[in-house]
Amino acid sequence: MPKKVLTHGFKLFQPWASEVVKGKLNFLVRSVSTKKRGRVAVIATKEVDDVWLRKASEREIREIEDKIGAIGSVEVKDCIEVKPNKVKEKLIELAGKKYWEYYPKYLIPEKTRTGMVYIWILDKAKEWKKPKPVKGGGILWARVELEDE
Repeated sequence: MPKKVLTHGFKLFQPWASEVVKGKLNFLVRSVSTKKRGRVAVIATKEVDDVWLRKASEREIREIEDKIGAIGSVEVKDCIEVKPNKVKEKLIELAGKKYWEYYPKYLIPEKTRTGMVYIWILDKAKEWKKPKPVKGGGILWARVELEDE
């Protein structure tokens, strides 16, 4: 069976890109909506989350240090618009209290252009054996032509 070619990928700082492709972060609270659905690449940017980095162990840092570029894929199932003060309630409803406790709260946008935040619902995460280089693209999305593994 031929492998699916992905045409889009979204960008995240590490370690969150790795957490997505491992299936640990399957609900992302973002400041922007997305109309994209289906399988997309997950692109780890060169930047690493400063707050996470201050608390990370050497082992955790080693696990992500070479993972830059497209590191896997995930299915975007839906995007739900939520008032910022209802994010906790909605994430608990969608994923349970343990997920809420795990989710990095400081990544939840407090103010957005629209006054709302968006929960991207992700599924069927896949981590690839090796990162694939990605050139250019926008702040959030990049056009790619990559074979899914």
